[in-house]
Amino acid sequence: MDKLQSYTSKESAWRSRLLRHAQSGKSIAAFCRDESVSTASFHIWRAKLAAGSDHTAKATQPAAFIDLGAIKDTGGVTSMAHSPPSTPVSSPEIDIRIDLGGGIVLAITRR
Repeated sequence: MDKLQSYTSKESAWRSRLLRHAQSGKSIAAFCRDESVSTASFHIWRAKLAAGSDHTAKATQPAAFIDLGAIKDTGGVTSMAHSPPSTPVSSPEIDIRIDLGGGIVLAITRR
């Protein structure tokens, strides 16, 4: 079993365990004693899964897509594919900056 499968199996077991605790009405200490797990593990997994559910919710949101059109080179004259062919632009500089969050910016430049 690889690490991902092992983690996924543990995650599934802890999700089930936390659900059983919520339905049991027992204190964390009593529940952990009955389940033969430490209260520290209970708190660690509860925090991991709570943080993971926030991350999962963000990850399932549809990604924004920006269609800038195709760029085609026509013998030294570059034009945007969605522009009318009668309006060529000579050597446009294309600069795209995307803020990925966490202080990371993706910059793409075509000259």
